Amino acid sequence: MVSSAHLRVRPAKKNDRQFVFEVRRAAFHAYVEQIAGWNDTEQRLTADREFDELPFEIVEEGWRPVGYLCVIHENECDFIEEIALLPEAQGRGIGTQLLRDILQAAQKRGVPVRLSVFTNNPAQGLYARLGFEVKGIEHPRVRMEWSPNKT
Repeated sequence: MVSSAHLRVRPAKKNDRQFVFEVRRAAFHAYVEQIAGWNDTEQRLTADREFDELPFEIVEEGWRPVGYLCVIHENECDFIEEIALLPEAQGRGIGTQLLRDILQAAQKRGVPVRLSVFTNNPAQGLYARLGFEVKGIEHPRVRMEWSPNKT
């Protein structure tokens, strides 16, 4: 299990662009490949556009970047656009800690947390354990939601 004292989340900087793409490729390549086929050029264009438009944050463990997250805070909900960790950072409780922090902040605001995950992504199990419920399936994605006061 990871200690939150060793985790730090900071706003992404311009020089994090390549890191974000590399983490995205490492974390999601297999799922995208199964569903639609991974095209590195197209994925890079999408990643660059999203990096410029969305509030990406870099996850550091002991000052070393190990992943990123992107949460969009709206009036009616918080939307987890993406959470991705390097393979060596997965399965050690980092993602769980990040999600708990997101849920705690949403609980304070009194808003639900929503996300959309690939149907073939096993992270759905983690989301369900943390109280997310399936709200709809629109292949290739599953829409899930967590409501405050439900943990």
